[in-house]
This record gives sequence, C-alpha cells and structure tokens, in this order.
Amino acid sequence: MTAEVTPVRRAAALLLANGRKGRDAALDAIAADAAHATGAPVAIVTLIDREGDRILGAYGWNVDNLPGQFSLATPLAVAGELVVVPDAAADPCFRQHPLVKGAPEIRFLTGVPLSLGQDFIGALAVLDRVPRAISPEQVHVLGICARSAMAEIACWIERHERESLAQRLSDLEATAEESDERFREFFEKTSDLVLSIDAAGRLLHANEALFNAVGRTRDDLLHQPLLRIIEQPAREEFNLALEQVMSTGETHTIETVFLCAGGRRMIVEGPLNPKTIDGKGVLARVIFRDVTDRHQYEAELGRARDAALESARLKTQFLTNVSHEIRTPMNGIVGMIDLLLSTRLDVEQQDFAHQARSNAEQLLSVVNNILHVSAVEAGGLAAIHGDFDLQRTLQRIVEVMRVTALGKDLEVRMEYDPQLPQVFRGQQSKIRQVVGNLLENGVKFTEQGSVTLRVALQTETDTHRVVRFEVRDTGIGISIEDRLLLFEKFSQIDATSTRRYQGVGLGLATARHLVETMGGLIDVQSVPGVGSTFFFTIPFPKPAGSRSPIPTSDLELKDKRVLLCDQYATSRRVVQHYLATTWEMRVDVIEDGTERGAEALAILRRAAAAGDPYRVVIFDRMPDVSELAFAREVKNDPAIAGTRMVFLLDGSREPNEEAMRESGISAYLAKPVGQSELFDALTIALAHAAVHATRPAAQPSDSRARPPAATPEQRKGIRVLLAEDNFLNMKLTMSQLYKLGYVADSVANGKEALEALEKHDYDLILLDCQMPIIDGYEAAAEIRRREGSRHHRIIAMTANALSGDREKCLAAGMDDYLAKPTRQEDLEIALDRYFVGN
Repeated sequence: MTAEVTPVRRAAALLLANGRKGRDAALDAIAADAAHATGAPVAIVTLIDREGDRILGAYGWNVDNLPGQFSLATPLAVAGELVVVPDAAADPCFRQHPLVKGAPEIRFLTGVPLSLGQDFIGALAVLDRVPRAISPEQVHVLGICARSAMAEIACWIERHERESLAQRLSDLEATAEESDERFREFFEKTSDLVLSIDAAGRLLHANEALFNAVGRTRDDLLHQPLLRIIEQPAREEFNLALEQVMSTGETHTIETVFLCAGGRRMIVEGPLNPKTIDGKGVLARVIFRDVTDRHQYEAELGRARDAALESARLKTQFLTNVSHEIRTPMNGIVGMIDLLLSTRLDVEQQDFAHQARSNAEQLLSVVNNILHVSAVEAGGLAAIHGDFDLQRTLQRIVEVMRVTALGKDLEVRMEYDPQLPQVFRGQQSKIRQVVGNLLENGVKFTEQGSVTLRVALQTETDTHRVVRFEVRDTGIGISIEDRLLLFEKFSQIDATSTRRYQGVGLGLATARHLVETMGGLIDVQSVPGVGSTFFFTIPFPKPAGSRSPIPTSDLELKDKRVLLCDQYATSRRVVQHYLATTWEMRVDVIEDGTERGAEALAILRRAAAAGDPYRVVIFDRMPDVSELAFAREVKNDPAIAGTRMVFLLDGSREPNEEAMRESGISAYLAKPVGQSELFDALTIALAHAAVHATRPAAQPSDSRARPPAATPEQRKGIRVLLAEDNFLNMKLTMSQLYKLGYVADSVANGKEALEALEKHDYDLILLDCQMPIIDGYEAAAEIRRREGSRHHRIIAMTANALSGDREKCLAAGMDDYLAKPTRQEDLEIALDRYFVGN
C-alpha cells in the first residue's frame, strides 16, 4: 500500500521537520485522550514523510518514526475516511502489514486520516494487541480527537509561518526601500491579524484583516487603546503580558479574546515581539491567528469525555447496586441451605439441597466477580495488608475444588515449596479469589487427568519475596488466537464453549485485575488438546523484624459464653446454629434495633457484674454507634475489657485492619460466614498467646513401614463407615473411598455412627474428632464399650495437627490417625493396615 507524496504533503512534512525536534506535548495529550476514550493501550498521531511516518504525538508507544514499509498513516490516507479494523490478522488490507505479521503483532486498529486542504498528510491511529470492537460513542469521540489533532498541527504550522513572518518583517525593516513594497503587500493581503502596539497599549498600525475580523473601521481603532476590543476578563492578562515584553525585551506568546461586531467572540493567539531602543521597549508587533475553532473542538471533546465518564459512573453504580441487592438474599439462601443440611433429610432431599447449595454458591461467585469489576472501574480497591498462613489458605481452596471435581476422573492437588516461610503479609482475600478462580477454571475445562496448584519461590531481594503460583491442568487447552480474549471482561473463547461451560466471562478478568492491584503479573501457556498453565507472581514484603506466627488454638469452645449482635435474621440464625448447636456454646442474641450498641454494652456490663462475663462478642454494623467506637468502649471499660471481639464485615467493604486492631477487635469475618472461618476467628480471639502453628498438611512423623497394598477383592469384602459433619469433607472422603474400591456409608455425627453400628456390621470406621451431639472421642469410647470381643478398626480424622493429637486419639481407643486435609495416598495406607492383622 502506497500513497502519493504530493507537494502540499511534502511541504507540510519538511516544514515540521525543519521547525522542531521530538514530539509535541499537546499532540501527546490528544493521543492519550483517544486511547482512554476507546480503552486501547496505544494511540499515535503521525505525519506522512518521504521516509515513512513521523510520530508527532503518542501514548503508550515510545517511537519517533516508522519506516516506509511500516507506515500506518499511508493505508489510512488511501482509505480517505475513518477505518475500524476489529482484527487486523483477519483483514485482507492489513493482515500482511509488517506490524501485524510480526512484533508487536497488532490486532485491533482504528484510525482517522488527517488532511491539509485537499491532501491527506497523516493519521490519528489507535492500536491494541488484542481484537476488540468500539461503540458509536467511541467513534464519535475519536473523530473529535482527530479534529483537535488536525487543528493543533495546522496551528503549529501556522505558528511556524508567523514566526518566519516576524523574522522577515524584522529583516524587511532593516533593508532599504526596495523591500518596503513587498512588506506592504504581505501586510495587507495576509489573513492573519498583524498589529503594532506602543508601550501604552495603543494600536499604531494594523492590516485590513484586523478591521474586517472585528467589524470596526480604522478611525475607530487606530491610536486607541487595544483594550477597547478585548473582552473584559482578558484585559488584565493582556496588560501584564505587554508590560513583561516591554520590560524584558523578550518575546511572549499570548492568547486573548477580541469582541467583534454583533457580539461575536474571537479567540486569537500570537507572539508579542518587542522593538527596543537603547534597551527600552517602545512598541510590540504581533501576528494574531484565529483559534476559535480549535477551542470549540476542545470544548466539544471535553463535553464528550465528561459524558463518557458519567456514563461509565452510572454503569458502575448500577452494577454495584444490583449486585449488592442480589448478594444480600443470596447470603441468606446459602446460610439457610446450610441449616437445612444439618437436619435429618432422606437421600433424595439431601441431593436436592446439595444441588441448591452448589448453584447458589455459583451464582454468588458471579455476583462477587461483578462487584469486584465495578470496584476496579470505580477505583475502589484498597490495598489492605495483613498476616496470614498462605499454605493453609490454599489448602482450603484445593479441598473445595476437589469436591467440585467429583464425578470426573480428575485429581486436584497442590505442590507447596516447604522452604517458603509460614507467615506472609499481603492481601489474603485477593490471593484466595485469584487462586479460586484459576482452579475453578481448570476444573471446569478438564474432564480427566489432573489440576495442580504449584507454589514456589521465584526470586528474592533484600525487601521482598516474589512467589510464583501455577495452576496446571490437562484440559482442552487454548489456541493462540483465543488466548488474546482470555483476560477480557465478559468474554469467553467462543460460542460453543459458552453453551457448554457456564459463566459470564468474569473469572479470569477478575483474576487479572486482582493480580495487578497486588503488583503482580499474570499470563497463560497452553497447547490445544494437551492442557493449560495459568501462572502469576506476587511480590510479598519481608517483615522488618521478627513476627509472631498466626495464633492457633485447640481451646475448648463448649460452654463459653457468647453475645451475638447481627442485624440480619438469616445470618444471625446461621451463626447462632454454629455456636450453639455445633460447638455447644452459651449464646445470647440481640436482634435488630435502633439502640443495639448501647444495649450490647449494657448486657456485657451486667454479665460482668454478675460474675458470669461474656468471653466473646460477635457483632456487625450498629445503627447507633460505629464498630470502632463500640470496640473502644469495650476495650476502655475495665469491667468488660477482657471480652474478645469478632466483627462481621459486609463482604462489599474493605477492612481497615489497623484501625480495628487499635480499637481492640481480635478478628473479623466477611459475610456470608463459613463454619471453618468462624471457628478460626473464635480460636484466635480466645487465644491469649500465640502458639506456633504446625502446617495443617504436615502429617506427624510415622516410622512404620508401609503395609502391602490391599487387593481389589479384599477391599470389596469389607464395609466402611464414615462419620463426618462437614459436607465438603464428607464428599471428598467418600469419593476417595469409592476410587479405592471400598463400599462405604456416611453419617453426620457420632450419635448417628452408633445408631448405624446397631443396624450394620462395619469393619472399618473413620471418625471425625470434632462433630456435634457426640464427637469422635466419645463415639470411639462408646464403640469400645459396646463391642465386647469384636474389635472394630477405628481411624481418627481431625483438622488438628498439633503435637499430642495422635496420642489423644489413641488414648480414646482409636487405632490410627489421619490429619486433614486427607490425601488419598495417606488414606489408602491407613486402610491397608487393616488387612495386616486380619
């Protein structure tokens, strides 16, 4: 593609080339406006030169010129109108272009030719490395930007001409009579406003163009103050500029406003060039150029930009409001399903309830992603940092994903570098959401094989550790073309996938935003039909000094007194169920009211005075007092200062951890409240001193030799009973048992386990130690009391992995011990030991 370099275009290029070096700040700003308006990362303003494109203004691309074969302005000039190319690689006019075929592999291109008279001299182009589309509103704004760029270029060329003209005027005055006629001819025929002004601001000379422009006669203006035709607000600025020119003898460019006949305003711009005699300014010459149209373009662009920003604000506000309105009842639905699952249901009812919870959580995940995207667009993501156990956080996510993968021939596992420190300081909630989104994506698009989360140290400096997270799957893979859309909002790779795999295309876009807000990078490597590896890196700051580990505790919660203040009935019932039914704590509840804060303080003080104080108060936002003020009241009152505080945070708010810590709040939870998260918060709040935590995945040392693997026939010949109250853990362990070839039944607590043993003769019993009604320790002791000569093999399963837990289980009459989360290999070994003595 070529374009003829006409004399006009060549003259414009040579004029710019000879007049200045480098880019123009005003054109850089116009390029930035064009990029922001269209959402693209790169925009350039180019001029067609004999050797290619000369870059006059740019945003996002630091280049000065493009050689002839790389020209972008030439094909746009050939088109002669605005061009929008959603995917340059598929466009017959651009797919062979060197910048499309090779680096930087441009995919999206839109541009507007820039013209000078009848000739196209350059273009405003917007570029991106990913295909995209633009709206009619964005096309309109792009046209405004192009007109502004052309006005700026024309103004620059004209300014260059004026400066040349001023120099020629000076030369003409220094020459003899032969130049006078030429000067007069130019003076009278130029369309610019040529003026001479004395030191007092009176108009000494002017060409006919001035009188025609303002609609006044020579007699009205000559030898009169020029301020007569200058708009009132601009007069002081003009006087100051004239005084500066006369006193310093230096040229000063000024912009002012002339009042013309009929009330029309004309905005003019030009350089005041002083004429000095004996070092004193006696007059100033100026060539004014009408820049009214340029100001109108700029004003129009500003209005269009403001309208686009307002539209984006309204969209963000709508998304946020609607998402919050959906999220509130969804939290109640999830919580009530949890309560329903804790009741006695038949098999069909349990299946219905599980399906309802799964779909509710999927919908809640979509809403949370929408909330995150709207927060990013509104600039509302705060960088809140806190200490957290990274490995334990990731293990919980992997455990949930294992349940999600049930029904597939799929293994979900984690590989964690043991050399990484135990405590990291960072944004735990964001790490959890990114890893969860990537793992969920891997499980969704992988039918068999594995999905592996790998965490390792990538590099280390004196101040930071950069940790690399990888999620590797053996799924369908992604083509190179489709990878360009992966991290875009509301996009999926094609319509077929949209129909087969549910979702709105926010998961990976959300992950990208979260990683970038934490100072990291995210990308993907993939081979279609082989699998994909999503990876991201996060820089974690090193602690300035020694830092205590995260508090953990195996304190007994039973009979501890708790005051619960939750304004939402559904959330209140869920939390009360966990506290009273699951952990048998003594719970008092304050329901919604306008004076809940004052009422809570009064109840706490009465209980302390009666000698039966509350150990913990769990509360959310109160109508009569802020959470921080309430916490300070408790902390500063000696009678109730020993009460620990747990704050229930609205999931849409970012926590101010420093302020909560200073106010005396021990822990906080984001709604909806999960059972395991509430347990952690209570144990942290009740732990008076930090205890060094052993990693949950670390099994106690076991020097016993691995037993011979049981045969499929042996496994089919025995019957296994699993007692586990946590639904996710139950589904996970039952899936592992089925994969190993065992016939198994499950119950929700120790009481149901004892009832099941009365009906069936089980050979192996897996007991969770922390269960409602009758826990694993009590159930094991009762089984031993009842069994007589028959010995059931009992294997303990507990989330506690502290020193002494194995001994505690064995003392209760159990035969073996497994720490959660349970790996299938460890479960297989523990079950194989049954056959050694039988």
